[in-house]
Order: sequence, then structure tokens, then C-alpha cells
Amino acid sequence: MAARILLVDDDTSIRNSLYTILERDGYEVLAAGNGEEALKAFRQAKPPIEMLVTDYNMPGMSGVELARECSRLQDGLKVLYVSGSAADGALAKDLKSPNRAFLSKPFRRHDLLRSTRELLLTELHEMQLLHS
Repeated sequence: MAARILLVDDDTSIRNSLYTILERDGYEVLAAGNGEEALKAFRQAKPPIEMLVTDYNMPGMSGVELARECSRLQDGLKVLYVSGSAADGALAKDLKSPNRAFLSKPFRRHDLLRSTRELLLTELHEMQLLHS
């Protein structure tokens, strides 16, 4: 079964491009244009979302605020931040948390897919270590 990803970006063209890349690689992707819309989709998702791919800089709720709220609702959520700007203090602090990664825009298709796989495999690797 494919991993479920919630993709959030306020730029429609970027969101559509990332959606296509992830979906073609076999992921089940839900998309939202802002933090509030994403939080609603996250709460309603059955089965739950395994990974959040979010723009860091968005009007209203930032990517970090969204990730913190979603992580409060679901332990172990993987979060990939994507942004064209450098990480500030809030993002740098959140990136120290487990299951977090950052990808600087612009990036190539394989960079997105590699970062996605690496985050998703972290949990699988941890489970294998627990059972060995």
C-alpha cells in the first residue's frame, strides 16, 4: 500500500508539479493550498497521513505551525519542509526534531523523491532495529 502524503503549498503551479511527481512515484497524495485547509484534510484523513510535505512560508499558518499541530494530533508524523528561503530560528529548531527534513527550492524531481523516501524509510529502519 502506498504511503499517504499531504502536500501543502500556496503556489498552485508548484503544488500541482509536486503533486504530479509524488503521485507518479506511487504515493497517495492529498493536496491543500494553505495551512487551514491542510489541517482540515489532515483531521479527516482515513487512513491517516504518513507524511506532510509543506511549504515553509505561507500566508496565515506557516509550515512549522501546521507541522506542529498535525504532529500533536499524530505521533511520528514525517515532515518535509520545502522553501525558497533560508531557515529561520523556528524552522531550524523544528528541524532538530526527529522525522524532519528540509529541501531548498528550486530542487529537482529526484531530490524530492529521495528526501521523501529517506524520511519514510526512517520509521521502517527503526522498526527493524526494534525487532532484531
